[in-house]
Amino acid sequence: MYCSYIWEYIEGSPLSEYSNEFRKLQVTGGSTVIVSLPKNWIKENQLKKGDLVNIEELSSGDLRLSSNQSRATKKIANIDCCEHKEGLKDLMIGAYLSGADIIRVFCNDKISRKTRSDIREFLRDTRGMEIEIDGENEVRIISILNPAELRLQVSVNRMYILISSLVNDSLDVLLGEPIDLLSDIEERERQIDARRLLLERQVAASLQFPSVERKLEVDRFTAMEHANIARILERMGDHATRLANLVNDNLKSIKIKPNEMPLSSIPMWAKELKIIVHNMYTKDLKIIHSAKIRLVELRKNIEDEEDELWTGKGSAERLLSEFRISESIRRLCAYSINFAEILLNMLMHKQLDNV
Repeated sequence: MYCSYIWEYIEGSPLSEYSNEFRKLQVTGGSTVIVSLPKNWIKENQLKKGDLVNIEELSSGDLRLSSNQSRATKKIANIDCCEHKEGLKDLMIGAYLSGADIIRVFCNDKISRKTRSDIREFLRDTRGMEIEIDGENEVRIISILNPAELRLQVSVNRMYILISSLVNDSLDVLLGEPIDLLSDIEERERQIDARRLLLERQVAASLQFPSVERKLEVDRFTAMEHANIARILERMGDHATRLANLVNDNLKSIKIKPNEMPLSSIPMWAKELKIIVHNMYTKDLKIIHSAKIRLVELRKNIEDEEDELWTGKGSAERLLSEFRISESIRRLCAYSINFAEILLNMLMHKQLDNV
């Protein structure tokens, strides 16, 4: 028999802010199930008989109850750029990550050129934001991307592709390909950072709104681990960028042969990282763990080569650039190991949920 759910307010049912309370279900009329709500919660939300409340089902199967008053349709961040002349972009990024649908930058005076430059830079460094109003005293930026429309794996894949391309192009240049392959290092780094910010914005939305959580097909634990993956990939992007810049700036002085360590480790690193990313979907624990073990061994081999590097002959400048190249490749291996460990955590969590 179908049971409708009615939430009934009963006097004298206090519930402290951090308490965990069990309440009995009651059946009335043979088919209606009733549960009482805490008196304090009713008062805090200024609810009365006949008011509507919102019930959302979480991916875990739990229900979350909220008052309509607490569910604003749009989140607006108001930033006075006259008061915050320094650090404006950081404040805008903070509003973006917090899930602001509208970011309003305003000033009693005319908005300065520097402020407009900061706004343009913010738009370049984020995804899904667009200027709606561009006035002398106010710039209004709105979100045009629904965080539930883009799966988290899309950003992970894009970051992986950009990182791999930077590293592989660096190696190809050392093998004799035109240095023009590295002409857009800064743009690729910017794209990696933008994808990290977008993914963290989506994760924040999934933690706040069960509807987003369901559409993204993640639970809270998995969403947070995706944010951790994004941060790791961003750090990998930093070292991929550093490697590309080292090759671009020191190509003539680099004497390491591509078939020698540490450059010979790049194809091995790329192979293991590809296995790890692919198994975000196939979810094979053994394969991920094996890739992690091989990366640990590869990192150890690079460390051993670094110890011997300083015993060789050559100028200090050359040795320093070669050490920095080795360090970046070693860090790429280390962060790939962290990536694998997070995936193992996620997959084990999934198995525990299914027991």
